[in-house]
Amino acid sequence: MIIATKLHIPRPRSALVARPRLIHRLHEGLNCALTVVTAPAGYGKTTLLSEWAMTMDSPVAWVSLDQGDNRSMCFWAHTIAALKQACPSFDEHAVLRHAAEDASGDSLIAALVNSMHRISQTIVLVWDDFHYIEEPFILKGIVYLLERLPSHVHLYIASRTIPPIPLSRIRAGSGLNRLDVSDLCFIPEETSEFFTLCGGMELSADEAIAVQEQTEGWAAAMRLVVLSLHENADSASMIRKMTGTERDISDYFFEEVLSRQPQTLQQFLLRTSILARMNGELCKAVTGMAESDLYLQQLEQMSLFLVPLDEQREWYRYHYLFQQFLTAQLKIREPLQWKMLHLEAGKWLEENGYLYEAVDHYLAGTGYEEALTLLETIAPALMINEWTTLCTWLSAIPDSLLFARPMLFLTKLASQYMSGRIEAATDGYWWAVRRLEQNTASHHSDKGKTLQAGLAFLAAFRTFLDRDFDYAVQYSKEYVERHPEGDFFIGFGSDRDGYHPVWNIYVSDDSLILAEQVLTPLLSIWSASRNVYFIAHLCIDLGKLQYERNRLDEAEKYMRRAYDTGRSHDNTSLETIAALWLARIAAVQRDEERANAIVQELTKQPVLKANPHLSGKIAWFRAMLGRMQGEEKPVRQWLKRSGLRASDEIPLTMIKEYELLASLLTEQGKTEEAMALTDRILCIASKAGRQSDRIRLLVNKSRILALKGQVAPSMDVLEEALALAWPEGYVRTFVDEGAPLGHLLAQYLTLRQSQQHRPVRKVPLPYVKRLLRLIFPIVGGMSDPLSKEGNIAVLTAKEQAVLRLMEKGLSNKEMALQLNVSLATIKTHINNIYGKLQTKGRLQALERARTLELF
Repeated sequence: MIIATKLHIPRPRSALVARPRLIHRLHEGLNCALTVVTAPAGYGKTTLLSEWAMTMDSPVAWVSLDQGDNRSMCFWAHTIAALKQACPSFDEHAVLRHAAEDASGDSLIAALVNSMHRISQTIVLVWDDFHYIEEPFILKGIVYLLERLPSHVHLYIASRTIPPIPLSRIRAGSGLNRLDVSDLCFIPEETSEFFTLCGGMELSADEAIAVQEQTEGWAAAMRLVVLSLHENADSASMIRKMTGTERDISDYFFEEVLSRQPQTLQQFLLRTSILARMNGELCKAVTGMAESDLYLQQLEQMSLFLVPLDEQREWYRYHYLFQQFLTAQLKIREPLQWKMLHLEAGKWLEENGYLYEAVDHYLAGTGYEEALTLLETIAPALMINEWTTLCTWLSAIPDSLLFARPMLFLTKLASQYMSGRIEAATDGYWWAVRRLEQNTASHHSDKGKTLQAGLAFLAAFRTFLDRDFDYAVQYSKEYVERHPEGDFFIGFGSDRDGYHPVWNIYVSDDSLILAEQVLTPLLSIWSASRNVYFIAHLCIDLGKLQYERNRLDEAEKYMRRAYDTGRSHDNTSLETIAALWLARIAAVQRDEERANAIVQELTKQPVLKANPHLSGKIAWFRAMLGRMQGEEKPVRQWLKRSGLRASDEIPLTMIKEYELLASLLTEQGKTEEAMALTDRILCIASKAGRQSDRIRLLVNKSRILALKGQVAPSMDVLEEALALAWPEGYVRTFVDEGAPLGHLLAQYLTLRQSQQHRPVRKVPLPYVKRLLRLIFPIVGGMSDPLSKEGNIAVLTAKEQAVLRLMEKGLSNKEMALQLNVSLATIKTHINNIYGKLQTKGRLQALERARTLELF
């Protein structure tokens, strides 16, 4: 949930002391990637940055952080919203589609970097109160961002403490601009101006120096002094009061300021101090004072440390130092009110739809029952992509209370695991196991049975997520035996369209042999349960296995089952993924009409058009299908609309999209660019252990090397791909590449048979021959798939001319005008070229021509 007030740049209402020396220092940050402003509370970090932001011609994206932002999704969601608000051209959808796709967060940051690159103007991003951020996943993402930050984007951080990120490395790299206490302290000239503007008091030079020395240039102390001045106060008496440490000064003057307010206003200040942000109605609910709106207006007019959070001045917060003082006073003066005030705040916030803040107040006031009741309602929604939020809240509730509500206790363990707190989740799991063992009488109670089954479920999915598939089978069996309905955590955090990172884990991507061993027993175990989404996921995985082994009828059967499940349960993600596989199966069976009909049907669905994640998958598939069928138009459309560039950061979740980009660059003759991109993707796939991606990328790399005329390296890379593939029985990865790869395989076979290539890796030649026999009947026209390149029919002079114009990207009509012939004649020449080169479309023909060195 985006809180709009957090994106508002604070606008000081009272007159400010001009501080050009600091404004200049902040401007210097526009030559660096990062500017860090660090100082304790009360030194004017926010005021300085907001004043500077008002001088900027470039857009400034601002996020006021708080404790609630120490959660990955919340932090990045507000950052993305701030960028969109500051710069409307920023493509937030391209970033948000990765929010749930990659649990590590790397894909989201990579997409964020790419979207920042698309912004043509200088932009500033400010994170205020960064000291609240401690979550390792967030800090890791920030370092990743800083290492790749575009030169026209500048990050400014304001914090009470030095941010726990490697600043020395940043300084040595893209540059670091730092301001600290020594910079923010008021100098005597600024001190004198401050008292003139804010207190109407003229200080002599000596008095200004004395005040500066007493307060050490601390802006908050001087503000307090002004607020505490009596009408007849003189500068000498004021200076005498300013002794002691910062805390002594603040406590003294806060007390003096508070004691001079009417009793009702004092009570208002104390009781509203528990609120992180407030408006009139919320204050009224907490204090019971009908005049709450008037009190807020009065406090703002008095400049009594009240900070407006929006332009309408509806929402406010206290300055943190003042709030800290007030809450300490509240605990001393009204210790019994503390819990009640938090509960009243939580109740109002819950009733008015601010559910997250309501939970925070319930927990702060130890209103655990109220928090648990609310969490039981909102937990399913939080399982979409806010596991860290759930983890924070549930970890704040004593286990003894959670244990009485088994599903919430199990949710806590799941949230700890999903948010990266693996050790805490493990400790909680074994604590529950021991507690159940100690209380054997509970085994037969409903709660005991729920806990036992739930622990088996969590073990099953944890081992599945960890790719420990043998144990996943074992624990799945235990879970379903204990709970045959199998209806715990159905969807397990699926997004609104049915997606979740768990569904990116396909056993067939890791190993076809392993997939054969574990997918069938897993499907058998879960088929009787109600977890239809996981069953459908297993069907897709089995369908992928069967497709790769070229058992197309079996593949279609499994994909159809997954498709029917997605359609009947309104799970658009499952429905779309299965439908695209059905279209692919139809295409390779040469039923192009059915394949195109399936894709056309998907593109008509309004729900998919509004979903960037799924519409992106469909667009990519249309381009891939067009490339397989030799149709240039859908490929060009995808390339234009996707906006992908070879220089982009590559999210793990978009390997296939960038792989297609590399293939298109190859076919355009941009082999150097294609090779660099392919190597980058190959490195990412290898690190992630994605064997199927690695094999496919090696195949593509082999083709690029061949086009560059590097025959020996091409054969070496092709052999590496074959050596990985043959023990697993990969077929379609090679066959779907068609004739261009077929000719490389034929060349590899010929070189092996003539002993001109000595294999470094074991690749049985019968395996290569089988792939060749499957490839060439598909494209047709080649009686002997192992024939030499010289047997290709020779192109006529006119056909060669048409081929050269095709390489330049001319349309059929443009070629007809260029050669002064009819459009029908051009089409005849093109069809002859396709037949002689044994290809099915322009892209394949151009690649084949480059392989044969016809240009």
